[in-house]
Formats: sequence, C-alpha cells, structure tokens
Amino acid sequence: MNLANIKRALQFIDKNFHRPLSLEEVSRESGMSKYHFARTFKAVTGITFKTYHNKKRIEAAKDLLKDNEMQITNVCYSLGFNDTSYFNRVFRKYEGVTPSLYKKRAATRELLFRIRNENQP
Repeated sequence: MNLANIKRALQFIDKNFHRPLSLEEVSRESGMSKYHFARTFKAVTGITFKTYHNKKRIEAAKDLLKDNEMQITNVCYSLGFNDTSYFNRVFRKYEGVTPSLYKKRAATRELLFRIRNENQP
C-alpha cells in the first residue's frame, strides 16, 4: 500500500507546512501520481492531504496567536495562507472560534495565570 511513499509525503508536509503546498507538489515528492497519492493518503491517514496540511498550520497558528505581539494577519501569512478570510474560515472550522477570539481567550488565560502565580506565597 505504498506506506513508504506516504511517510515521505508526511515528512515533506511536516517540514513545509508553513507555506502553500499543492497536491501536485506533495504527490511528486511522494513519487506517486496525484490521483493515486490522494486516494492512498486518505486510506492511510483517514483524512485528505489538504485537511492534514491545514490542521498542521492551525496548530502552529494557535501557538503563534498566544504571542500577544503577533498580529493575526502576520500569523496568517507566516503560515502560507494567502487570504485572511480563508484563514479565518479554516481556523474556525477546526477550533470552533475565530482567530481573534482564540487570541483574546489565550491572553485572558495568560493574565489569569500570572495573577494566580503572583498571589502564591
């Protein structure tokens, strides 16, 4: 079932998730046709290539959004999203909230954590 090819593709995605990746590029890296790659990738991982790629980028976005200094637009573009509205849609799809609400909640959690630690003897 071409597991070595899929493993090579996963490693490539993991290394390059921060930029736009096409099905053609990743399938070429795996040594498979794009149609065979797409079917095999989903059979092995249970999700599509695009879903895997977007989940990797959203996980990275969550870490970057916790940094109060980084603007949402900068997070978006630094992870290879070329459109902030698409980034917002994808983020909301996987996290259930917009990036701005996630950022606000993360800042609130950080503030509460600091307050609790300052009040510890």
